[in-house]
Amino acid sequence: MNNELQKLSDSEWLIMKACWISGKSTARDIYQKVVKKKKWEYTTVKTMLDRLVKKEYLEFEKLGNLCLYTPCTSNKSVTESAIKNFMNTILDHNFMPIFLYFAKDRKIPSEDLESLKKLIEEYDQ
Repeated sequence: MNNELQKLSDSEWLIMKACWISGKSTARDIYQKVVKKKKWEYTTVKTMLDRLVKKEYLEFEKLGNLCLYTPCTSNKSVTESAIKNFMNTILDHNFMPIFLYFAKDRKIPSEDLESLKKLIEEYDQ
């Protein structure tokens, strides 16, 4: 696998989330999970799965007429990579816009606020 994964589109994120939840799955399994959110045709899902194989996010094995798709990278590592890319390219390593966004536009749950306070205290030490 490449060290540098290609970026995922919003649609590919949806497919990957279904794959991470399911583990080893057929295209039909994934289709049934995502059709509730997107009114895609089965062939659209199959095309995206094949694209994710080419991008090296998924691998597949053939069992007769079926293809079993399996994530070959974890949700955690892909999410961390996306956050790092966002921080580098959009925010230029500046965390403050994220904190301001959540402080002004969203309510931060008290347990998350406590976790942030602990992280800041640990960082200060």
